[in-house]
Amino acid sequence: MDSIKLQIPARDNNASVNVNPSVDHIQRILEGLPLANPAECCLKITKLVYQLNRAPIDVKVRIRIMAILLPLFDDIANSLRNNYTNATLPLSDKRQQLAMAVRRLLVEMSHAYKIIVMDMVEQRAPENSFLPQAIYYAITILSRLLVDNYTLYATEPRLAWLEINQLYHYAEQRGFNDSVLEPLNAKHEPTPASVSRAYKRIVLLALANPYHLMRGEAIRMFKRLQDWCKHCNISSLHNARLPDGRLFVDLAVDAPPMYAPKTQNGLKTIEARLLEITGLLASLDAETRRITIECKNNASQSNLGRRMERDMYFRWAEAWGLRRERMSLRKAKHTPARILCGVTAAHHFISGGKTFTPEKDEIRLRGHHTDKAGAADLSLSLVPESHQPWLQEDEKTTMRGLSKTRDSQFDALTNTSDKDLWVKVFTTSDDIVDEMTGLPKSGSAPVPCEIRNLNQGGFGIYSPSNSNFPARVGELIASQTDTDPHVWAIGSSRWMRLNDKQGFEMGVKLISEDASAVGIKATQGIGKGSEYYRGLLLPNLDPIENPTTLITPAAVYDVGTLLIMSTVSHLIYVKLTRQLEATSSYSHYQFDIIPTPEEPQKIDRLNRPGDRSIFG
Repeated sequence: MDSIKLQIPARDNNASVNVNPSVDHIQRILEGLPLANPAECCLKITKLVYQLNRAPIDVKVRIRIMAILLPLFDDIANSLRNNYTNATLPLSDKRQQLAMAVRRLLVEMSHAYKIIVMDMVEQRAPENSFLPQAIYYAITILSRLLVDNYTLYATEPRLAWLEINQLYHYAEQRGFNDSVLEPLNAKHEPTPASVSRAYKRIVLLALANPYHLMRGEAIRMFKRLQDWCKHCNISSLHNARLPDGRLFVDLAVDAPPMYAPKTQNGLKTIEARLLEITGLLASLDAETRRITIECKNNASQSNLGRRMERDMYFRWAEAWGLRRERMSLRKAKHTPARILCGVTAAHHFISGGKTFTPEKDEIRLRGHHTDKAGAADLSLSLVPESHQPWLQEDEKTTMRGLSKTRDSQFDALTNTSDKDLWVKVFTTSDDIVDEMTGLPKSGSAPVPCEIRNLNQGGFGIYSPSNSNFPARVGELIASQTDTDPHVWAIGSSRWMRLNDKQGFEMGVKLISEDASAVGIKATQGIGKGSEYYRGLLLPNLDPIENPTTLITPAAVYDVGTLLIMSTVSHLIYVKLTRQLEATSSYSHYQFDIIPTPEEPQKIDRLNRPGDRSIFG
């Protein structure tokens, strides 16, 4: 490959380009920036780089100028990205403006290094020149642009993959793709830095289907790939035909890496490279096993955040390692529907909007009175015990919270504290208790949409506006159609894309055609000592007579936990036996019904450590 074609701005002496391309002048401009205001700095730096990119500057001078700009760009971009990468979608207007500002800065910075690459290629710069470093910077900045789009579920920028593929291909052809270079930021980039490692890192993220990742996971995965990217191998394809079931990338096209299915139908490539990620999967498996053993050995102190991290690694392993062929075709369909997001909203509407009072229901089903003394006599009752911290604040209340609904709002992705998230349950703050036990939020009302296609496994949803819908991948979705307006089907959002008009497309995996609302509380094992939480029993059948499964808040419980389940007519003791799925929004379990224990010691015998297993 003797040449390379990249999209760069035209450079001329246009009067609109008013910039003095001297290193000293640029240094004075940067010294005068309002560093305490990152948003304003971002706009000023973007304007400066925009002008530099359109001015005819000698490549050596341009390299020196960009060396001054690069560290400041990195600090400003990282500072602003923290404001929107973990925010609920759709972004607020302010956060959307920040995201667009960072996107424009990334585009102009990528242009700057692509210009340097093009100039040096035209001048036939030797391999030991700045050319390898410029290619590395260009790939790294374009990768950050892709990561931002993946994080916000926006479509990939046009030609971004073509340029990344071309840059890597050129370095490979010239033999410096593995040369040791200076990292853009040693804290955030693979070290030692190289063109190859920067390329492998973004390739591995794309292979995990980033539009299928849950909120914030694209960034978390990209961060972990800082170390894991070395476990990916790239090799040339010596045959014209792609091997079935292999991962590959075509360096000559504007496309991310892909999977070669068995039904290729004559798929042709130009510059194909095979990708081998066995080492990556082995490293991920080792990390998952380490966390699993840690949780088993310290069950009483098992950290909610660590369990959610373990579950996240399981999902990543599936995304990288499991490639199923589609077993049924999608059929076009245009059916009006309504959808809800989250366990709390689904529970609320499935129960017909009935107030969630599980303590009262328990007392009614047990046949006891509502006085405090009577409640305390129930050794296995789910009525809050007197030792629970939040009850100590209000001794005048017989049973605090009977008139309130319950809601679990744990999310490891947005937790910024090193403390176990479980601590939130035992706080003595009224505000936090109210947060954990509040009614469904106003944005939880059903959102009108259209089911556009479906197959045996699920359906595709389209909405022209996602105004207040808390859209995110991995969220529990309840859907209802005019065909049966009294039944809510339960599913899980598997992928999502937002369009420029703030509408959204979503793929939903169907879990159950219906469900019933229940109350759940742990009596032994992980989660013991917490309040009642909302749960969903799938399908809507009597669990005593039929096999059913249970949806719970994310990671609050674990395999081996004993629960009491409050239905309309029964109090049922169950043991969680197998985790079917875990997201940052909910956990899905199989369970066994166990005899009603009369003494806590009997529960301890039922909960022997040897009975535990993770994911079967």
